[in-house]
Parts: sequence; structure tokens; C-alpha cells
Amino acid sequence: MSAKKITHRASSEIHVVGAIDDNMIYPLLVWASSLIQSAQRPVRFTIGFLSGTLSADNREKLHLCLTHLGANHIFHELPFDPRFIAQGHISPTTFAKFLLAEETLQPHVWIDADAVGLSGWDSILDDSGAQNSPSELFVAARDEGSLEKPGAAFNAGILAWPAGERRPWSERLDTMDVVETQEQQLFNELYGDVLGTVSSSYNVLSYRVDSLREIGHQPRILHFAGPHKPWQLPGRYRVLCQRHACPWSLWFSAEALMLSKLESGPLRAWILKQKRAATRPSRLPLDRGSRGKLLLWCLSILGPAGWLIVILAKPFAARIPSGTHPLH
Repeated sequence: MSAKKITHRASSEIHVVGAIDDNMIYPLLVWASSLIQSAQRPVRFTIGFLSGTLSADNREKLHLCLTHLGANHIFHELPFDPRFIAQGHISPTTFAKFLLAEETLQPHVWIDADAVGLSGWDSILDDSGAQNSPSELFVAARDEGSLEKPGAAFNAGILAWPAGERRPWSERLDTMDVVETQEQQLFNELYGDVLGTVSSSYNVLSYRVDSLREIGHQPRILHFAGPHKPWQLPGRYRVLCQRHACPWSLWFSAEALMLSKLESGPLRAWILKQKRAATRPSRLPLDRGSRGKLLLWCLSILGPAGWLIVILAKPFAARIPSGTHPLH
């Protein structure tokens, strides 16, 4: 990896860093569009990808789409490391956050590509109070005001980085045992003792919310963590989520806005192809913890006949993770 650090002059803009591969093209467009449309200040993006995981053709088409959306952006190719392992639905791309953080010394926000920005998200660095804090990293609290307990594991999907050098991670990764979420465990071990928190509204995890009516605050960043994603739900079933105020309904709204911005563009056919590819999982999901994903796979395969599954399975909705299915 290049030793050159990415530095930028301070300005009123907010710098967002993320990473994708060929499997996350369509969600990235919704991600970028939502962040731009809901921000009160200019947004600049650095989008990383591991070598060999994002084709040149897809990168060029993404560049054209992001330019059409008004996104100030660069793509940053990163070296692939065999220690970056896939774990269930989590791809090796998630480790890009370590590479990008150590190269980006100025304040920035890492946001996973399976999230959308809502009103107020771009205040995260201001709310962290980083200039007057010794904390080296800020994450969203589990509950308003604090983590559940000192040293409690945090979700690493949204990271607010103040200016400064980052902690070395490579040697620790070499000595770690393989755990269920390797990169998240590594972040917790490295930064658990120097961690600051911001409002939980900056990382509302959709699988913890059955209906948006239940929560006491408007999410600023809604994060669709977990193996099943809103873009995997075929359009005919989305009305059920919207009636219930399922958190997925906010992703559908962000998607509709993105499509409205790009509908007259020359790449609309390519965008719709990416949408179709994102809707249907590539294989039958039978691994542990994938009941919701299996439901989505069946609905995608069966087409309109999937309504029969929705009707028959509704009494068993409690066995499928809340906030992530149409069985409301």
C-alpha cells in the first residue's frame, strides 16, 4: 500500500468515505444520493475498492451516474490482502475501512454502503466535539447518551474520525483468532479504550426496529445491517412495509429519489439491470441466521405467487427478524 497520506484543507464540506465491490453497485447509488440530498453542506466522497473486486466498466458507469447526481467523488483502489476474509454476508471489502482510515488523516465519516442518510446526518462531526476531546474515534451510542456499558462492543458501520494518526491494525490482525465478525472485533479491540460517542440516531440499526413509530427520535443515518437487505425485497411487496412504517420504507423512498434523478440519463438501462441483479440473491441462503434472507429469496423466485407465502407465513412472523421482512 502506498505510504502517501490523503490530506485535505479544512472547509465547510463533509468528507464521506466508503467502499464497495461489484455486488454493491446499486445500493451505492442510493447511498450517495441520500447523503447528497439530505445534507446541508457540500459532500465529498472517497469510494474505496479492493483490487479485482470492481470492474473497470462498472467503475466508469458509476462515475457517470455519480457525476449526474452531483457527487464530488474519487475512486481509490486498495491492495487486496488474503487476511481480508468473507464471513457470511460480510465481504472482504469491509476491511477497506482500515486502509482508508490510515490514509485519511483529516476528519471524515465512514458510512457503510448499506445505509442511507437522512436530515441532520452531516452534523455528526460537529456533534462529536472532536476538537475538544481526547477520543480517537466516535461511534453512535447503543442507547441515547452512552454505550450499554464501558467497553461494550460497538457497530463499526458508521465511524466519525477526528484528525490524527490511526492506530496500527495489521500486526493485531495477524494474531487474532477468527471470530464471527473479524473486522468489527478488530475495531473494538483497537479503539475500545479511546472511544467517544455521538447520538444513537447516527446509526439506527434497522433490525432492532419493527416500526419507525416505535422510536423516540428521527434517524439521521439508518443502517441496514445484517444478511437481508431492503433492495432484496421485490417491489410488489413493498407496500406492506410502507404501511407498517418498517425502517426499510425509508430506503425505498431514497431509492425512488435516486431513480428520479437518473431516469433521464443515458445509463438508465444499466441502472435497472443493477437493480434486478441486487433484488435476487445469487444462491439459496441456508446458512445460520438467514431466515429473513431465505424468505426474500423465495419471494423473488416465485413472483406474484409469493403472496401465498406472505399470507400463510404471517402467523409465524415473530420467527423472522423484525424490521426486515414484509410480514407485518
